[in-house]
Amino acid sequence: MLSSTSSTSTTCYPSWHATFAPLVSSGQAVLTSGCRANSAGNVPCSAEAMRASAETQLRQRAPAAFNGKLSLDAYTLARYMESELGSGTIEERVAIGEAAVNRAKRQNMSVSTLLLNNPATKAANRGWYGPIHGVGTGTSTAPYGRWAATSADPKVLTTLLAILVMNGSSNNFSRGADDQDGPEYWIPQGATALANYVRGLAAKGKYWVGPLPGVDPWKTFLQFTPGISAETLTGQLLMQQGIKALALPAQHPDWPASLPICGSSSGSQASSGQTKNVIVGVAVAGSLVGLSWLALRVAKNLATHPTVSLGRKTRARRR
Repeated sequence: MLSSTSSTSTTCYPSWHATFAPLVSSGQAVLTSGCRANSAGNVPCSAEAMRASAETQLRQRAPAAFNGKLSLDAYTLARYMESELGSGTIEERVAIGEAAVNRAKRQNMSVSTLLLNNPATKAANRGWYGPIHGVGTGTSTAPYGRWAATSADPKVLTTLLAILVMNGSSNNFSRGADDQDGPEYWIPQGATALANYVRGLAAKGKYWVGPLPGVDPWKTFLQFTPGISAETLTGQLLMQQGIKALALPAQHPDWPASLPICGSSSGSQASSGQTKNVIVGVAVAGSLVGLSWLALRVAKNLATHPTVSLGRKTRARRR
């Protein structure tokens, strides 16, 4: 398997974008728990009590969108999505949510186990929501052993997106991502550090999933694990794609609000017109380095990855 498992197009937003885009402004209310992380790195309130409170608040704040049961997995996923990238786009939050779900599946555990009761978490922190980094230490320490942060109370929109992901209705938007990082943190360390970060992932068999509509790879560098060695030609090509994505100066994709919805007539036309250009471009690039046969195979998997306009936006990250 060369690339990730879905053919997510970058010429249109996923169909669920149309459902949630109107909530970007109205869904910013926070489902408050009244609890914050303490000096031990734990949010010292029962996960179940916080879940039940959030369920009640969600019914009150979004009655047209939610009137059911908020599972502990969905609530825990929402806390993770909010803590890691709560200021992100709809697509960024969905993508990292899928990464956690896929990671849990790879490790044969539930989402709640991965993020709340993970055996890798220190015993004093297991069973509690909380941060990755030591309280008051910025990003210089990671003493708790958590896979990801769950310290923030989630917004209404983030919680609805978590339910979407848990129901499987986001349809593998992230192309099989099972991990993610925020490489903006390493920009001050320079190009060599960023390239070595990607090489280190490749050494573990992890590669960038490629461009996704509405997603900035500097905010969330999504990785998948296809079972390909970095020593192979395919692994080398995938690794170079990741290095190129994190080249300096940092270029942030500018995804227009006018991008059509996948499945609409305008979306289909845009995809058809740009796919041919991408296939030709990748194939030509591969032939220049003597890898035309491989480039043609990868082009088939990356045919929905056209070039997007780039801006110079700077964004923060809460991991």
